[in-house]
Amino acid sequence: MQIPLFQRAMIAAVVTGATLPLLGVVIATLNLTVIRFALMHAGLLGAAIGLSLGIPPLTGALATIGISSLLLGPWSDRMKVDTGLTGAFFMTGTMAVAFLLFYKAGVPAMEAFALFTGSLLTVTSREVWFVAALGAVVAGCFTLFYREVQLVLYNQELAESLGVPVGIIRNSLLLLTGLAIGLAIRVVGALLIDGLILLPGLSALSLARDLRSALLLSSLFGIGSAVGGFTLSLFFDVPTGPTITLVGVVLLAVITVVKGRLDG
Repeated sequence: MQIPLFQRAMIAAVVTGATLPLLGVVIATLNLTVIRFALMHAGLLGAAIGLSLGIPPLTGALATIGISSLLLGPWSDRMKVDTGLTGAFFMTGTMAVAFLLFYKAGVPAMEAFALFTGSLLTVTSREVWFVAALGAVVAGCFTLFYREVQLVLYNQELAESLGVPVGIIRNSLLLLTGLAIGLAIRVVGALLIDGLILLPGLSALSLARDLRSALLLSSLFGIGSAVGGFTLSLFFDVPTGPTITLVGVVLLAVITVVKGRLDG
């Protein structure tokens, strides 16, 4: 692990594993499963825009994902529909625009779809700093605003009656979720983002008794999946993204089976 390439990869694995699964708890609790698909497709549009403008596709993807996540909450409120339905609207709309760009702007589709694969081993020093910054923001938000987040996740009516800015908290969580998805795309690939974000959160929720323990367990499971998957990928000389995801799948399966037997 003395080679800078492996050091960067390990740092990214620890930070993303510790912090991004916290947002997996949010996704599962608020039933935002459609949102992750919508933002993933928004990333494809951003990659197409980036390629057409001559900027890195990942930069375009992160920008589009961030803007989309900021719009999801307000648009849902204005249209008076569930956020998941707005996500479906975003998913189909961004895909349509992306394919039009492929056709009219001569954007190489395969370069844009390359975002759907990721690898810890190709993470740059600048991206590690971005990972660390976002991880600090995510951890800080859950630490400083734990009570507000807890109320928004479990009882929004009570939160409003207590003066909690529900809209701001919810939209901030959506923004962080969007940025987390953008990072997960870079680390494991768009098709495997659940392995880094959602699976550790689901594993934690199946064992936790309250939000605090769910967040702590999701972080521990996330570190185990990311670091364990990365280490196994080096040992067996296989791609990092699928290995990280497979570790998360096995972990959730084991927890589900063991918990079922204990409860039975």
